[in-house]
Amino acid sequence: MKKSIVKDILFLGQKSQEAKPEDRTLALDLQDTLNAHLLECVGLAANMIGVKKRAIIIRMESENLVLFNP
Repeated sequence: MKKSIVKDILFLGQKSQEAKPEDRTLALDLQDTLNAHLLECVGLAANMIGVKKRAIIIRMESENLVLFNP
């Protein structure tokens, strides 16, 4: 699901938690949100969509790469 981009500096500065296998649906939210903002960004961190987990998505040419950091 496409999420709003969080710009609150206090929220973005908080420590994120480990990403776990049960957080796989987060990858879909990151992908949907990145696809909606392709003209504005090439990647997103999970905290940028309001989720304090260690996960990012990066746009590489025509593919999206999701990385989870345990």
